[in-house]
Amino acid sequence: MLFSTFTIEKPLLYYKGGEFIANGPWRHRRMYHKGDYEMILCIKGPIYLQIGDRREALNAHEVLLVPPFTPMFGYQDSQGSVDFYWLHFFSQHREDTFESEEDEVVSEVKTNKNAKRKIYLPMKFKLVDYEEATILIHQILSIHNELSFIEERDYLVSALLIQLYKSYFNKSKSDEDSSRISYMKEWIRANMSSTLTVAEIADRVHLNPDYLTRLFKHYTGMTTLQYLNHVKIEVATLLLIRTEMPIKQIAFNSYFNDPKVFMRRFKSSVGLSPSEYRKSYNLIHLNNPHVDPQIPIPKRIADSIDYIPENGDIPE
Repeated sequence: MLFSTFTIEKPLLYYKGGEFIANGPWRHRRMYHKGDYEMILCIKGPIYLQIGDRREALNAHEVLLVPPFTPMFGYQDSQGSVDFYWLHFFSQHREDTFESEEDEVVSEVKTNKNAKRKIYLPMKFKLVDYEEATILIHQILSIHNELSFIEERDYLVSALLIQLYKSYFNKSKSDEDSSRISYMKEWIRANMSSTLTVAEIADRVHLNPDYLTRLFKHYTGMTTLQYLNHVKIEVATLLLIRTEMPIKQIAFNSYFNDPKVFMRRFKSSVGLSPSEYRKSYNLIHLNNPHVDPQIPIPKRIADSIDYIPENGDIPE
């Protein structure tokens, strides 16, 4: 399995990003990454990509990391519609790409053998809790910097990779309680309703409700009830940024019986009303086969890193 390191002693540097939407048949154009990583989160696929000498078919909720100095192109047409977020960034350190068995990397992470502030991510993996990553990516792409001395997106990109790291390695934990919590989280998402209760979840896994809540608190930092509300707000957030659905309809589809209760809880959780949130995080760059941004490497990045060549065409 192919992994990459990401050193976060200094923040990763945001370069460019957007959301790509196309109706098939479509195939990714030929590209070359000169010093920058690209992260792709597939919303709708499959997308057929060749990265260097390996081929990948990327499906919904899968993440792909493309390393620097690597040619990439579509090796086959996607016949249906495709939709994915793309994000380019630089590391302020020279990172490593290496082959390893997943168990070996998980073991190293668990034993904290690595002294530096370094995380590992596979170059391709299925994202279980894709909603959180989708919301964070959307926030990154919606920011229009107002404070020239702070590049907020750098810190959010770093937070995004940490979130992906936690999601991937939490999935890899094998102890019984952790596996049980993972199962319950998936069951809650699949069976969410306005009437779902802690007692019903506990009954599903044959646990005492109080013990279930203690387990949830230990593994997620939230009580079972807090997690239920968290998932509802997460659903609402995705509907706000990815649909034109009216607020009352979003409340219903987020499993709130009362729109006023929904608006109150949303503002308490997010700090903005649903309408304010939609307005704040709905200005992202959309591109398609006819609009393809070519953005020079910003000076702030070039000044921070001394090993980036000039951006340009694929070398002969």
